[in-house]
Amino acid sequence: MNFTNKVIFITGAGSGIGKAIALNFAKLSARLSLIDINLENLNKIAEECEMLNENKVFKVATDVSDTNNVKDAIIATVKEFDRLDVMMNCAGISDMNGITSEHLIENLSKVLNINLISHIAATHYAADALIKSRGCVVNISSIFGTTAIKNGLPYAVSKAGMVHFTKCAALELAEKGVRVNSISPGPIRTNLLYKDLKNQEQINTVFQNFEENSPLKHLAEAQDIADMAVFLASDKAKHITGIDVIIDSGISIPTISKSLPPCDK
Repeated sequence: MNFTNKVIFITGAGSGIGKAIALNFAKLSARLSLIDINLENLNKIAEECEMLNENKVFKVATDVSDTNNVKDAIIATVKEFDRLDVMMNCAGISDMNGITSEHLIENLSKVLNINLISHIAATHYAADALIKSRGCVVNISSIFGTTAIKNGLPYAVSKAGMVHFTKCAALELAEKGVRVNSISPGPIRTNLLYKDLKNQEQINTVFQNFEENSPLKHLAEAQDIADMAVFLASDKAKHITGIDVIIDSGISIPTISKSLPPCDK
């Protein structure tokens, strides 16, 4: 796969999955517009990408929770490159609040603004440029958008919205030649949902439990998600739109096996 002269817009590019995606596209000679709220992280990933190909990275340090900032970033990107081919919606924050949590409502708007509304806004404002280039959109959701989780309600709801937004946008934009898909990772070590755990020992325990309870007995890494993102953005996926690709080592497979007696062999 080669993305020479293709312009890739990536939110949340400064860390985690967004960073891995940026590096993947840099290796494939893409021209990058990287968006992140953390200027230090943004500068670091831009330097890494520029070491992988000769293209100068376009950077926008901004808070995507404000849709005006999203609009400005899209306008600036199209002005810089005179085109836009791929929208990668990766920005996200975590939240450890359940339905009875004291701070649920005050945190809900912030999570929805960053994890869902910013991505709808980015796709909306980029639509004309994507239609012109017959480009595509890849949204990063989560298995917790389709699988229930305790004490992570705002995060899970925002990701559920991301999956359905993907399908609605795919249906609307298909006739204009634009594909829209999403990826739902399972637990990976960049997963923001676990950043609030108290220490590294707790984090290790959580991921060890997920790993041991996954059917495949291993978990995906950010690079695995980035590889799928590049595939969905490529011509190899030209017949694929409106799908949500789950990458979770089988964790979200519905099962009642623990309640059933063993089968005779």
